[in-house]
Parts: sequence; structure tokens; C-alpha cells
Amino acid sequence: MFTQMLGFEWRYFTRQPSFIVTCLVFFLLPFLAITIDGVQIGSGGNVLFNSPFAISQTMLVFGLFGMFMVVNFVASTATRNHTSFMSEIIYTKPIKPLSYNLGRFLGAYLICLAVFAMVPLGLFIGSLMPWIDGERVGPNSLMMYVQPFLIFSTTTILVLATLFYGVTNFFKSVMAGYICALGLFILYFVSGQVFNEPEQRTIRALLDPFALGSFREYTRYWTTFEKNALLPVLEGAILHNRLLWLAVGSLILLTAGGLSKPLNFTTNKAGKKTKKEKIDVIPANSNIAIKASDNNSFAQFILRTKFEIKQVVLSPAFPILLLFSAFQLIAGFLNINGAFGAPNWPLTQTLVQIIMAAFGLMTIIVITYYTAEVVWRERTVGMGDIVDSMPVGNVTFWLSKLLAVMLVIVSLHFVGLVMAIVKQLLSGYENIEFGQYLISLLYFGVLPFCLLIVLAFLLQVLSPNKYVGMLIFVGYIIVSSVFGQIGIEHNMFNFGGAPILQYSDLNGYGWFIQTQSWYMLYWSALSVVLGVMSYGMWQRGPQASLKQRFNLLSYQLGKPGKSIAAAAMLIFLATGGYIHYNTKVLNKFYGQEESLNTQADYEKNYVEFRDAPMPSVVSINAAIDIFPEERRIAASANISLINRTAQPISRFLVNIPQHTKIYDVQISGGKLGETNPKYNVAWFEFVEPMSPGEERAGKLSVVRAHRGFKDRGEDVTLVKNGTFINNFELFPSFGFNESYLIRDQHERRKRDLEPLQRAYKLEDTSRYAESFFGRGVEFIDFSATISTSDDQFAIVPGYLQKEWQQDGRNYYRYEMDAPMINFFSVMSADLEKKTVEHDGINIEVYYHKNHHWNVDRMIESSQDSLDYFQQVFSPYQHKQLRIIEFPGYRGFAQSFANTVPYSENIGFISDLRNPEDIDPVYYVTAHEVAHQWWGHQLNAANVQGSAVLSETLSQYSALMVMKKKYGEIKLRKFLTHELDRYLRGRSAERIEEMPLLRAENQQYIHYQKGSVVMMALVNKLGEERLNQALQALLNEYQFREDLYPTTLDLVRHLNSVSNKEQQAYIKDLFEQITIYDLRAKEVIKEELEDNKTKVTLTVSAQQFSADGKGKETEQPFAKEVEIVLFSEDPNDFAAENKIIYQGLHAIESGDTVIELIVDEVPNFAGIDPFVRFIDRDTGNNIIKL
Repeated sequence: MFTQMLGFEWRYFTRQPSFIVTCLVFFLLPFLAITIDGVQIGSGGNVLFNSPFAISQTMLVFGLFGMFMVVNFVASTATRNHTSFMSEIIYTKPIKPLSYNLGRFLGAYLICLAVFAMVPLGLFIGSLMPWIDGERVGPNSLMMYVQPFLIFSTTTILVLATLFYGVTNFFKSVMAGYICALGLFILYFVSGQVFNEPEQRTIRALLDPFALGSFREYTRYWTTFEKNALLPVLEGAILHNRLLWLAVGSLILLTAGGLSKPLNFTTNKAGKKTKKEKIDVIPANSNIAIKASDNNSFAQFILRTKFEIKQVVLSPAFPILLLFSAFQLIAGFLNINGAFGAPNWPLTQTLVQIIMAAFGLMTIIVITYYTAEVVWRERTVGMGDIVDSMPVGNVTFWLSKLLAVMLVIVSLHFVGLVMAIVKQLLSGYENIEFGQYLISLLYFGVLPFCLLIVLAFLLQVLSPNKYVGMLIFVGYIIVSSVFGQIGIEHNMFNFGGAPILQYSDLNGYGWFIQTQSWYMLYWSALSVVLGVMSYGMWQRGPQASLKQRFNLLSYQLGKPGKSIAAAAMLIFLATGGYIHYNTKVLNKFYGQEESLNTQADYEKNYVEFRDAPMPSVVSINAAIDIFPEERRIAASANISLINRTAQPISRFLVNIPQHTKIYDVQISGGKLGETNPKYNVAWFEFVEPMSPGEERAGKLSVVRAHRGFKDRGEDVTLVKNGTFINNFELFPSFGFNESYLIRDQHERRKRDLEPLQRAYKLEDTSRYAESFFGRGVEFIDFSATISTSDDQFAIVPGYLQKEWQQDGRNYYRYEMDAPMINFFSVMSADLEKKTVEHDGINIEVYYHKNHHWNVDRMIESSQDSLDYFQQVFSPYQHKQLRIIEFPGYRGFAQSFANTVPYSENIGFISDLRNPEDIDPVYYVTAHEVAHQWWGHQLNAANVQGSAVLSETLSQYSALMVMKKKYGEIKLRKFLTHELDRYLRGRSAERIEEMPLLRAENQQYIHYQKGSVVMMALVNKLGEERLNQALQALLNEYQFREDLYPTTLDLVRHLNSVSNKEQQAYIKDLFEQITIYDLRAKEVIKEELEDNKTKVTLTVSAQQFSADGKGKETEQPFAKEVEIVLFSEDPNDFAAENKIIYQGLHAIESGDTVIELIVDEVPNFAGIDPFVRFIDRDTGNNIIKL
């Protein structure tokens, strides 16, 4: 019986169209993922398309979406007897229940495996396609596909099959299986949002039924080499996860699967009362008065709409969807995190983004399901002919159903709105912006989904059954999600598409209301046409073929329908033309491929002039007029230039800024040539060459303005409130444009470009006189007159000399009292201001009136930073420090001379009330203040490691200020985050990881690794000696223009305060890529007689050296490592922890046992708890006694 039932299930499903369709889907999607550029799952950078890592990742991702395939087949098996009314026949046969049910279950399971086997097959065949870049595909091996399939796919599908079989068998409902799948899907994503802290990874990896989390934990810090070479094996997190879920699946199957349950009918319990049958009474008087009416269509429509709404709202799926949505939102609201895991205040704009993100996929599911249900409901239950015979117009049926589905979408978003307001009130946030909720959620969120409902309706009306319609709609959604990767990038060709909303509390909706209005009018007009089509093709009466209904289309529409469709089509074409005119005529639209090709052509045509001589600007006196309402800047700058090179300059390249149609460059003895519009570049040619050392006067003029609107690439630097633009974005710049170079090595190879040199070699002494800001950028004398509207202030670096009003505008005159780097900001906004004087330095913070929470913290950090940096490095070169908030279109803070623009999204809205969280506001402010020394007082040569001298030393400076405020124990959490980000960064390296000494603008190195290295040096050398070395470096190169320092100079000064052993340590930190694996394995606590405590700690250590590709080689470990005993958990940032013991111990490779006797009872022990080593997993460094 077992084999017979297994064979029956196999034969039954393999003959079904659904089996063929799902096989094709699960073959084509991974095939397209590996053969279409830009659609990559697990690959990227130097990770090969067919690497073991990419193959495993792809299977795991498809396993997540494959659960809907599993529920389709397994639920059908579990409920077939019930739904096909075959139970009576089967239950009368002498069948053994275990073999019968187990055979059916395993048959359905094997069908699921057969379908899912299309995924590795699609990957394998895709990797053989001739058009794929051969550099991105490695040698194929059968085990690369079989091993992940056996470890992950077979077990995941088995667990899902047991779950869905048990649920559908228990409830005797396929719908119960789909609801369970949907709930699991939502719960999975919600849990990923909630449990996202580093310390929660282990439990998350263990409890992941799809094994994505366990695989992510297992491969978290794999380098490119390891991703391309290593296969996942059953060990560690993967083994524990699979064993757990196989046990859970077996338990579900045994308890809810009914495998051994006798095959008989369930009878009513003896005591159960039967429902009393209602008897209809024939009225004595059957005369019915009927009043005829010629105008009852509207009443029918209202009645029918109420009925359809009631059918949707009272359906079992609706409250479940509301519950799932609410649960998903709550999880999102609990995770409003900013930098370093610290939460942000629940701003309305933030909660709107969470609602849209949480409901995006849910809404697609709702549209897919409910459009099918309402269109096919009457025919599904066999009432179609009866209902269609009623004297009710087609428009009543059609429109009432359409509105009912739209109501579901609106209801979901209103649930989100109410929950968001509750979240804000519970969080103590009282600035409830109802208008923003309604506009953002309904106009930007719901309206495009309502247009999708019209499209889904049309597909259902045209389809032979609801499942085909659902499949076509889902297929369209999947294909449209990769439009950008296949070259369809303009929103005019993506149904319902429009530029994505970016709201700013400073600038409001900006230009997005205009773009949304035009695009929605465009798509709404087309939706009316599609709606008229679906109305005209509406199925009424006996089943009619699509051809028959199409032949009756003209009759069904009549003159009114045709007129509406014609008018809508005219609006569609007219608005489409207007959008095209704005986005492609008035403004330029560049697709991704077109942009890359333009960049490649620019490099081929101009790279030979990369080192051509060019003049340097040495003084600027600017006149800048900002017109915020018009989004226009008219600016000019009188400049002085000098030829610092050893060659005469006869011509040089001039780069025209973006969004600038009017511009001019005037320099004595020359003129600007014709501009190449493709690259926005022109040659400036001298009549008489500019001799070495010669200085000339010149003038730059620009008008930056905007016409119409754009589909993408809006100018976020020039806005109505919060303009922030730097001089290189505003004025023409000189020389070869480095930002035009394509960074991706694969894109370069496709266009026959040489491999990119990210930085000049460290030993290239010819670059030592060239600033890392770029060629020709040096210290300048600076002054500016800047004007703006009468409701805003304007700021540039320098000191305010004069302020006045003229012609209804505000004017300001700024002058810098000493030379500064030729890199300055221009800002204009309407903001609040707070000023504090600190030791003769004015600290000013300009902020949005509703973002007042952290202004005092910024001032405190500025004061502490100025005190510390002036004490250990050098005096602050200015008498003023200004922090100015700018719109969150960009998420960074940046340090200019005495001026720090600071995004609204990274500090002003941080919620610092929980003492357990890292304080990102204090840290970021300290980092930017530190740049006034590292970057402005001390510049760096334009070679490898240049960012170390600015960013790494600023990281160190900020961390020392944090250490003074919070203490070393609480600094552990920050350094743990930094170490984790470094290790994840190196695993995603696209070219080659460099040692810290030679970092090539690799942020994960000069920021994250640099933080750990510098704090390790503090521990090794001591704060005083380390600061002495940095002070000496600063004194040697402070404000110099003739020669800039390199990391070789930094190491030289560090060595000067170190002994030989410390010098070897410095050499290892800066010149090698070394990874450690330190673990606290076991600890035993023993109470001694004299009230002392004996602690026996077993630790292990390994050391690995790595090359730039991530290939690691184990090395012998023999170093002194810090062992610390704590009173409380050092991972608890808020705890008042006490160090009971701290000391260095000699540790060698393998296990080491350490015995300590202490006066107090410790609760936690750790090896290297303060992150002195680049440890691949700090999670196992601490152990509880």
C-alpha cells in the first residue's frame, strides 16, 4: 500500500499542468538570475556566479519562496479525499492507515523535491550559457549543486511539508495551509527585523526554519576566496539548525498529520446538540406590492457594494491579514534603529516608510488573492448563472467588486496609520502629522496599488480561471521587479511607477508632489482604459470564450464606454508626452548602461590627460545668490591661480557642474573652448602658456537652475529649505574628472578598460606634493558674500563680517582669517539656533524646530572634543564651530573649515533615552570635530593610505573622547560593532583587501579596522606616548602645502616612541592582514576558605594571515592577551560594571588553562574583552561563571 500510494501521488501530480508550470518557474527564475547582469543572489564583486556560496544562497532564497509551492502540492494531498468527496468510498476499504497516509505524504514530498530540483538545474545550465562573462564563472562540480541541495533543500522542504500537511489535515482546508504559509512568511521577516543585534545572531541562526540565518552565521565572515572555494557542511550552526527543525517537523507530522489515525468518519459526540432546523412559514397573504422604478441603478450599486465589502471583510482571510499586518508593523516599530543600533525618534516620515515597506509585499498578496476571489466568487460556488440572471447592470457588479478590493488596501494602510500614531504617543512623541500620513500613505502609497488592482482585474477577466489570472499577475510583478536590470528603467514603462518619495522635515515633499501628480495622472488615465476594457469583457451569463466576448466588446461599451476610453487614452498620451518632454528633453535621462558607456567613453578619450599640468586656485572671493523658492543659484567667484607644476600650461580640462546651463571661466590670457555636452567637459586654452610659478587672475560664473521635473537624479543639493552644496558641485572644476571612472572591475572589462588603479602606490614620491583632496586643491584665502530669501539665513566657512537686507533678501559677508583648504560648503535654510561660548570659541548648532532633542549633546561633545584635542594635539585654528542640519536626502556629516553640515537622519533624530544604547550623536560629532585637525590642519598625500591619516585618526580621536566620557567597558560595545562591520566589509571586497598601511579608500578598513587598531595601540603604547607620536606628526606637517604626509610617516612617528617589540607589533598591525580566533571555552568557579574565589578559565587561540583575496593560512600564536573578570555582563552597555581582575597572560596556539584567585566573586570572564585583536567572532570571548 505504501508504494502504491506513493506511486499514485507521483502519477497524479506529474500529469497536472500545475506541476509543469511550477517546474518551469523554478527553472527559469534561477536561470535568469545567473544569466542576466544585475540580478545576482549571493554573487557579486569577485564572488563567482557558480561559486558554492552563490549556489547555496540561491537555493536558500528560493526555499523561502518555495514554501508556497510546497503548500500547493501537500495541501492538495492532505485534503483531496475531503474536497473530492471520495472519503466515503476510501474509508470503506480495508486499508492500513499508516502505510496509506505515509505513502501519500511522501509522494507529495517527492513531487516538491522534483520541482525544487529545477533550481540547481537552472543554475547549472545558466552557468554554461556562452554570453556570460567567463571571468565570473568558475569550474563546475556536481557536488557544488548536490551538497547544498541535500543539506538545505531536502530538509527545508521536508519541514515545510510536515507543517502544511499537519495544518491542512487538521483543519481539512487548503486555505488553512495558505494562511499558515503566509503567516510563516510574515513572521520570518518580522523576526529578522526584531532580532538583528550581533548578540542575537546565534539564537536567530538556530530558530530559522529555512536555514538562511544559520548559513549566514556559518559564512558571516567568509572572504571572497572562501566563498568561491568552500562548500557548506553539516557542522556548527547548520547542523544544530537542521537537527532542531527535523525534530520539529517529525513532531508535527506525528501529532497533527494523522498518519496512524483510523480511516473513518468523525461522528458527532453524544452530548452535542444539533442545531434546530428553521422552518419557513408560508405567509397567509401572498400579495406583494411592487413599485416600479426607472432609477434604481444607484441603489443597486450601493447595495451590491455593501454586499461585496461585507463578503471581503467577513471572509476568514481578512481578519487574519489584518492581524498579520499589525504584527508585522509592531515588529517594524520596535526596530526604528539608526547608527550603531541606537533607536531614532518615531518621526512621521520614518513610520510612513516602515508602513510602506511592511505592507509592500503584503499588498501584492492581497491584490493577487482578492481580485481572483471577487471576480470568480459566484462561479466558484456555482451561483454564477443565477446571480447573472438578475436585472442588475454589469457596471454594478464590476465597480462594486473593484471598490471592495480597493477598500481592503485602504483598510490595511489605515490600520498602519492608527498603529503608527499609537506608537508615537507611547514613545512620548507628540508631533502627530495627520496631513503627512494621509498624503504619503494614500497618495504615494495606496493610489499606485489601486491602479495595480485595475490591471489585476483585467487579467482575471481575460483568464480562463482565477489561478491562471493569479499566475499571470504574479509573473508580471516578478518581471517588473527586474525591469531595471534588463534596461527598462524609466517609470513611464513600469505600470504605476513614479519617482520614490523622499520626505524631509526640513524641505517637506519638495518636488515629489509634482512628479507624483503627473505620473499618477498618466497611469490613472491608462487604468481607466484598462478598466473600461475589463468592464466590456466582463463574463455575464453562460461561459463564453474570450473571442466571443471580444466580438461583443463594442456592444457592451456603447458610446459612453468608448468615449470614456478615448478621452482617457488622449489624457494618457498627452501626459506621457509631457512627462517625456520634462524628463528627456528639458532634462536628461540616463539609463544604467548608457551612463556606464558614457563614463567608459570619457575615460578612453581623456584618461591620457589624467596627469596633465593644471593651475591651482590660491584665493577665492565669491558672490553667491541663492533663490530657494526657484531652486536657483547665481554665483561668481573672483579667483587667483598659480602654476605649481614644472611645465608651462597651454590648456587644461574644465568640468562643467551638473544642472548648470549657464557658466563661464575667465582667466587672463585665455578663453574657454566649446563644451562637449556628452561629458560636460571643455578645454580652457591659453593664448600665452602659463609659466611655472606664474600667477593669474580669473573669474568663475555659474547659474544653477532647474526646469520641469526629472524621472531620477534630482538635485538634492539645491532645495527650498536646506540647501547644502560644496564648491566642487557649484563651480567648474579643473583637470581629469576622477569621479567619472567606473569602479566595478567587471563593468570595466566589458568595456575594454584597463583594471582600475584605486590609488597611487604608497612609494610614489611624485604624489607627495599632491593633496588627497585632488590635484590642484590646496590652502586658499577665502571670502564670500552670500544672499538668500528673507526667511532664511546663509552660511559659508569664515566669520560673519556684515549682515544686511536689500530688495527683500538677506545678505551676509564672510571672511576667513587664515588660509583654509579649497573645499567649502554653501548653505541656506530656515532653522533654529543655539549658541554656547566655550573657552573663547563660539559653538553654534542650527536645527529644525522639531529636532531639538540632541542639540545639547552635540554641544557637549563639541566642548569635550575641543578640550581633549587642544590638550593633546594642537590649538584649534578657528574661533567658531558651527553644526548645521540639512535634509536627509543624504545621510552623512561632513567637516569643512569651522563648519559641519549634519544630516537630519543620523544624529538630530536619535533617541538617546536608553542608557544601554551606544551614543551615536556624541561619537559622530566628536569625529567631525576631529577632522578640524585630521584633514584640515594635517592633509595627506594622494597615495595609498591617505584616508588613514584623516579618517582613522579622526576615529581614534573620537573614541578617546568617548572613552573619557563612558569608560572602557562601555566602549566595548562600540568596538564590537566596528569589528563586526570590518569583517563583513572584507567578506564583500570587490577587488582586493589591502593592509591598513595601504588602504585604498576602503571604508571598512580606514574606519572600522582603523578604530580597532588604534585602540589596540593605545593599550600597547599608552595614551600619552601615542598622542605624543601623533602630535609630532602634526607638528611636522601642519598646514604644509609643499609636502604632505603618508602612512609611512605615521608609522615612523609611532616607531619613534616604541621599543623593538612594540615596533614589531605596529608593523603587524599596519602591514599585515591578520585574523585571530580567541575563545573563552570553559570556566570553573571555586569558593576558597579565606573568602577568596578561584577561577579556572580555559581559553583557545588561533592566528591566521590572509592575502588580499581572503585566502587564510594558519600561523603559530604566541602573544600576551588580556584576561578580565567582571562583576556584570560587559555586553550590557547600561550596567554599572566593575573590573574584578585585569591582566596580561601568555597565550599560545590551542588551549590554555589560566587559574586566578581574586578577592571578590566575579560573574563573567573574558579573553580580549576590549577588542585589542581582530577577532573573527567576539561573541565567544565572554563566558558566564
